[in-house]
Amino acid sequence: MENKVRLVTLAVAFTLILGSMVPALAWGSPPANPPTAPSLGSANCDIQWGEVLHDTFDSDYRSIVGPTTPGNTVKLRLRVAQSDITSARVRVWDDRTNTQTYHDMAWDGGFDTDATTYDWWYADIAVGSQPTILYYFFEINDAGGACGPPDQDFYVDDDVKFYGGGTGAMSDGYDDSRSFQITVYDAGFDVPEWMQRGVVYQIFPDRFRDGDASNNPAAGRFAYDRTNGAITRSQFDGNNSSGDWNYTVCDPRGLSGINCSDIDGGFYGDNFYGGDLQGIIDKIDQGYFDNLGVSVLYLNPIFRSPSNHKYDTADYLTIDPDFGDLADFQDLVAAANDHGIQIILDGVFNHTSSDSTYFDYYSRYDAGGNLTSPSGPGTDDNSGGCEGGISPYYSWFYFPATGNPGGSCNNGVGDAPQTYEAWYGYGSLPKLQANSTNVRDLIWNDGLNSVGPYWVDQGARGWRFDVGGDVDPGLTNDPTNDYWEGFRTAVRAATVSGDTVTLGEEWGDASAWLLGHEWDSVMNYRFRSALLSWLFTGCSGDGCSGGTAFEDNDSNSGSSSGSISIINSSQFNARLLSIWEDYPPMALKAMMNLEGSHDTNRLRFLLKKTNNDSDSDAVQRMKEWWLFAFTYPGAPTLYYGDEIGLNHDGVWASGKWEDDPYNRVPYPWPDASGSTYSYDATAQSADLQGFARHMASTRWSYRTLQDGDVQHGLIINDANKLYGFARTGSPTALIALNRDTSSHSATFSGLNAAPYNLVNGTVLVNALDGATYTVSGGSVMVSVNATWGVVLLEQNQVETPAAPGDLSVERSGADVTLTWPSVTEDTGGGRELVTYYTIHRDSSSSFTPDAGNQIGIVYPPTYGSADSLHTYTDSGAPVGEYYSVCAYNAPGKCSCSTPQVPTAVGLTTVATAPARGVEPLGIVLVAILVGLGAALPLGVWLLRRWRQSTNLPQAKS
Repeated sequence: MENKVRLVTLAVAFTLILGSMVPALAWGSPPANPPTAPSLGSANCDIQWGEVLHDTFDSDYRSIVGPTTPGNTVKLRLRVAQSDITSARVRVWDDRTNTQTYHDMAWDGGFDTDATTYDWWYADIAVGSQPTILYYFFEINDAGGACGPPDQDFYVDDDVKFYGGGTGAMSDGYDDSRSFQITVYDAGFDVPEWMQRGVVYQIFPDRFRDGDASNNPAAGRFAYDRTNGAITRSQFDGNNSSGDWNYTVCDPRGLSGINCSDIDGGFYGDNFYGGDLQGIIDKIDQGYFDNLGVSVLYLNPIFRSPSNHKYDTADYLTIDPDFGDLADFQDLVAAANDHGIQIILDGVFNHTSSDSTYFDYYSRYDAGGNLTSPSGPGTDDNSGGCEGGISPYYSWFYFPATGNPGGSCNNGVGDAPQTYEAWYGYGSLPKLQANSTNVRDLIWNDGLNSVGPYWVDQGARGWRFDVGGDVDPGLTNDPTNDYWEGFRTAVRAATVSGDTVTLGEEWGDASAWLLGHEWDSVMNYRFRSALLSWLFTGCSGDGCSGGTAFEDNDSNSGSSSGSISIINSSQFNARLLSIWEDYPPMALKAMMNLEGSHDTNRLRFLLKKTNNDSDSDAVQRMKEWWLFAFTYPGAPTLYYGDEIGLNHDGVWASGKWEDDPYNRVPYPWPDASGSTYSYDATAQSADLQGFARHMASTRWSYRTLQDGDVQHGLIINDANKLYGFARTGSPTALIALNRDTSSHSATFSGLNAAPYNLVNGTVLVNALDGATYTVSGGSVMVSVNATWGVVLLEQNQVETPAAPGDLSVERSGADVTLTWPSVTEDTGGGRELVTYYTIHRDSSSSFTPDAGNQIGIVYPPTYGSADSLHTYTDSGAPVGEYYSVCAYNAPGKCSCSTPQVPTAVGLTTVATAPARGVEPLGIVLVAILVGLGAALPLGVWLLRRWRQSTNLPQAKS
């Protein structure tokens, strides 16, 4: 384009002088007669693209940065070249009302203090009186005078999918698909605090733990009328003859490991391992989740279903017998409550199983919903929707299909065949008519008789919605569809606290459901996509393009997630800001920030492929992932086993890396049979689980990391691959990440001012290594190690763990054994996660535990322990010494138990006890325990409990 010819005329000069006399305008209403932009010099019909700018992340260009609430007005500014245009408009689309409005822009003389280079134009946009999403872009015109033809261009968003918001790009053509977004959410939107503060652990029940062998699925069980039926633990054709739990998942594609592709087309949902609710209960009771800092368990579906994944529901109101029964679920809830853990259930409300009491494709159920033909197809009794038009369930489904036929049923007039609609055409998943009154009554609109409220009444605290957008597309996409509004209201009413969480599955932008009355949160695949790209260093081979982009079946150019592509610090910041700008703050803080799920390849596999096929680098990247995820807004989410690096590589098939069923391997508990999968040497040497615990402890010790606000981009250094951000509220946390292979220094500045409010002299501790730094001159400089980071916390604001309580110190012969339960609270009664315990011994009853008298250290057990107890044995211990146990969190705060002298458990010592007030019954109890050779910790624990119940003094040796 030609350079603009600037005509400096008396009229222009007069206009500029007049503009300079107008006081700078605040963000309030414009003056009644705002100055008009210069026009004489602009009549060359040639808009200068290089000078045009709008930045949604900058308050100079958008008065309200990020989401807003109804009733507000947003001032939008557009920068253009000096005296270059004659007019501009903002085109605004209201996605709720499906209406467009054009707003004329005016020259912003009060803001425009640049007399030579740029002009600023503005328009005030009233966002309206109700929650919605507004989309806008700029139309820019240069016309008038003797020039021609007029020039009309557009300033639009440059990358809506991944970098929506921020700056945009010029376009010759009208393109409303590239609009900037303003999210307008309900001012009363509230999200349960427990989700905002939580740490989530996702469990695929069939593969987590077998706690009750009596309910294990039998081989050959009916499965969608396939010839061989179900198999167990890949046990067929001579494989796994002993039925080991920890055995290779069979490959339905026949490309890796155990081949099961030749059996009825391959087993995806029919290979059962036997995991159940009792297995989860066992690990809750053993403190496994306490030791990871987990406060929320998200369970894949647990209701009656023919498959191992249970996404084909056969009965929403019955626990699948493979997993247990209602009593088991109630026990699960009770155990979870005892450990401060909330349960989120998976709701599959878009479709049912074709082999269900509702659809009954195989005629296996009677009109009462009873399974009358367990071994094969039964007799058509017209009770199921697929059996006949007189069925009460007929209207629940789509007959005929509306675009995705899954098969046909003989249920038309005169039992004529007709097709039915199925999810993505999968015949086993007939789609429900979500807006049917009967379907709504089943799911949420009939009080405690409905699925959602019933299971909340039974103790669930949240629901995750499988393909939730297929049920109700969200407020702005269909304002008349109130399915999720009704569900949310119903499940909140089902508990006194009213804090039930509703959480959707959405891989792309979930804004339409997060405006205040539908979903509280979403599985944050946008977060996952951005972080995978940030941790990408290079690739080669299958799925790789140019060494800088990698694709699998989920992350590719045609998916919502997009391909995994190398990004720099600026791009990482932009992608985070794009999510932040779209989602209301209360929802952003409650995001399920997942690293992977049952629907994706394992994290370790993806990080290996995107780090030049280096598994050791992948393990390091996993730690870097947690360093970020546990400090960023939203609930960090672990997919079962990732904490120990559990992995099975994806398989290259039909031109892409496939994830199912390789991502669903059995958790390798050491007390379970078999040895295919493990906490391997690479992961153990990196202390992978220990670092996950460390980061969870850091988060729980510092409230701001749980639900504080986020300040992005405090450090953006593309050359050195540094990125820094902050969490603010009270107190402040500063986080820096280094993706380079060399160490670099990083400086946080401007810290004296709001929102950081760090006065000079404030001591900050790095929660990763304990090093301290002091704020000086409003700044702090740190050295960030290669491929690592720093997490700076105000040292005097870190919570302190409570002292170990209920401590038992018992002598047996020459040994002293200490036993104590996990410390799970801080001194203020809040949640806490201890990363290790130190053991101290001294001859003084009032000694202070320190490094000089420390005799041992105890870490939380890798796989949990009986009754969540910790033990330490001081072998050959001297007589007359006192013991104390200290509990430390990740940032280094600790509390110690009161020094305690051992009590005796040997017969000789206890025999003198009656003279000191111990009843003979105590001698008998101890004699029985010792005589039977009971395990020492158990004997000690029982004896101490008996003593407490009888209020007897403890004997001293």
